[in-house]
Amino acid sequence: MKKILIGIVFLLNFSFAETITLQKGWNLVGINAPLSLEELKTQIGLENLLVIQGKTKTYQKHYVDNGTAFLNDFEAFETGKGYWVQVDSATTLNYTEVENQTSSYTKVLEEGWNLINAPVEITLSELIAQIGEENLLLIQGANQTYQRAYALGGNAQLNDLKSLSSTGAYWVQVASSVDLEFVFNMDKLAVDNLGNALVKNMEIDGQDYTVKVYTNVIPSEETSFSTIAISGTINGVNTTSTFKLNATYALTSNFMVKVFNAQNEEVAKSNHVKYLTSPINFAAITFEVESSDEVEEVRNAQFQGVNVFSTALSFNDYGLESMSDSDFNDLSIENKRLLASKLLSVLFYGLPKTDLDILINSGTFISTIQAKLATPNTDLKSTEENIEDKDYNWSERNENREKILARLFKLGIGKEYFNRWAAYVLTQNIMFSPANELETVDASEILNVYNRLVMLMDDDYSIQMITYLHMTSDDNWKRFRSPEDNGREMLEIFLLDFDDAHVPKAGIALQNWRLNRSDNELVIGLNQNDVPQELFGTTVTTGFDFYRELVKSDDFTKGVTSRLVERYFSERSAAKKAEMITLIVDSNPDSFKDILLQIVFSKEFLLHTSKVKTIEEATFPIMKAISFFDRLNFFPYLREYMDNMHQSPLSYKLGRDNSVPVDTLSFAYYYYFLRQYVMTDTQSNVLNEWDGGWKLEFIDKSIANTSTVKGLINHVFLSVVAREATQEELLLLSNYAINEARGTYDDMNTYNDREGVTQIVMEYLSRLTEIYTFKKIEE
Repeated sequence: MKKILIGIVFLLNFSFAETITLQKGWNLVGINAPLSLEELKTQIGLENLLVIQGKTKTYQKHYVDNGTAFLNDFEAFETGKGYWVQVDSATTLNYTEVENQTSSYTKVLEEGWNLINAPVEITLSELIAQIGEENLLLIQGANQTYQRAYALGGNAQLNDLKSLSSTGAYWVQVASSVDLEFVFNMDKLAVDNLGNALVKNMEIDGQDYTVKVYTNVIPSEETSFSTIAISGTINGVNTTSTFKLNATYALTSNFMVKVFNAQNEEVAKSNHVKYLTSPINFAAITFEVESSDEVEEVRNAQFQGVNVFSTALSFNDYGLESMSDSDFNDLSIENKRLLASKLLSVLFYGLPKTDLDILINSGTFISTIQAKLATPNTDLKSTEENIEDKDYNWSERNENREKILARLFKLGIGKEYFNRWAAYVLTQNIMFSPANELETVDASEILNVYNRLVMLMDDDYSIQMITYLHMTSDDNWKRFRSPEDNGREMLEIFLLDFDDAHVPKAGIALQNWRLNRSDNELVIGLNQNDVPQELFGTTVTTGFDFYRELVKSDDFTKGVTSRLVERYFSERSAAKKAEMITLIVDSNPDSFKDILLQIVFSKEFLLHTSKVKTIEEATFPIMKAISFFDRLNFFPYLREYMDNMHQSPLSYKLGRDNSVPVDTLSFAYYYYFLRQYVMTDTQSNVLNEWDGGWKLEFIDKSIANTSTVKGLINHVFLSVVAREATQEELLLLSNYAINEARGTYDDMNTYNDREGVTQIVMEYLSRLTEIYTFKKIEE
């Protein structure tokens, strides 16, 4: 990856609702959602929807108008099929993608023309590999094309189609019938015969890369006596004997090999390869390698002695010991669930019980989550479009804060998700709080501070550079507005330097910096100091000198680390916190990522720490686990209640308290919101975006072991608090549901009764301490 040094001199990733725009006239449409004709009429408009034409089925409005409606045979969009849709005027179509529960879907391409939709993106190279180069004659999308005739005729440059998108439809012409397989959820690290993740470091063209093998299934046994070889070449390097798979992977399992650079960015990958015989051949992976001099030049770039970019550490480099797969696998199943829930919750994340069970039982839970957090998100664009297109009822002054909350809920786990989560954590802290409560701070400052953190972390900027750019910004000066005040606060916040003798010196260096009260902007005047001041073991003369030498000082990393350790270990002893701070600092992290990952994956946090959860740590994981639909005013409500429970997001001048407020009034708002607007709120009308809550798919009748009242109770417990109900709880709740509730909820074949039981359990769970706290885990 080549980073561009811009802005310095100016001081500077599971499924969601989607929207597509239909233009007036004809539209080539393909979506992975079974929208019925009635739903389409409702959304598009009865008079506006003129024609839906698939390869074989049709709906035509003029048939209805002319009394020949029997000629219409289209009923709903079908998986893998594309359609022409004609509308009288432009409109939008909202839908929720089908969650792919199976490992793959096979579409039969018949000889000649096929109108298809890809339920998951598939590249042109993989299409050619599956269909055959001579068999694949033509692909035509709405705007892009691939034609074999162009390639044969010397006009290959006219082919601009690189992949089939899951949000498009395509005409595909083949010379003879063939099966086309779409592979889903290739996000699990494959394991070897010892149950270890298949991750190898390789030197390719003189540079270090990490090669990982992914799959979408788990082996039948965690370990095996023999192995399955998977090999190919990577930029000409033969990988024979490098990768050995667990021998209990089933025949026809799919695998993919990905290559990552030193910044954990994916640079290349193989096509999907199917296990039919050993060895599995993933063929040749090729990619362009930047020269080592160019990479080193970027990696070592400096701005007046400040390192611009960070150098990524591995989990083995961390001083604070991380949980490993083997540590996790040694836990009891009860503690595995608790630890998995704790790790995901601290990241504001969660998974439906079925998905989480698969991950827990894979033998690679820890490494899989670590790998996901280093893998680029594929849903950034669609998430941003959804937030902008969905008609949320944002509040005028607080819209920016509410959109940040919405993004964290909607975005899938990945590298960019982690950076947005990290930016959110940092902006709740005294170090980077936008201080929205101050009169001098506009709503736009929230985005300036938050988005700057996001963008710089996306580009792997160092802690030092990010902090330097923040301290020299208007946003920082709107919080601390005089030279002495700003200098004192930067010393205290980032260095834990409370020596009053240093403040006048900082004020002198910053004497020409001030916040212009009339236009509320930072002004740097010409009355610059010219008398060197002794600070940080060196001399500083100007404001820029002061901020630059501050982030270069020996105490800077310790100060930043101390702030974050206090955030996650506020209830530990001072001696223990000092020990953890030293371990982290001694690992020489120069990115916020490597401090935060070191904390949240540590044994100290995951095993030995108990604390009250923030509202985000309690709410978002539950919402993701229970298939929650956010109604149009959900995030304004969440933000308002957060203000009232004294957990206001991006608001306080000195950041949020490290200890979550649990006084009577604050906790009353906390409890009421979680109970009323999340746990007991059920979506009843899927066509009404004002109707939110958990969807019936959370308690779908097809979910294993939920055919009895007690089975459903355990499902809800496991989904929400990561444990089964005790025998006393099962007896209490089942008896109440069957005999004492307003209705009798005993027929688990009806959704009315399943919903009734779930509401009772949710009411009970909302009163449990474990909903609101992280627990220590003891074997």
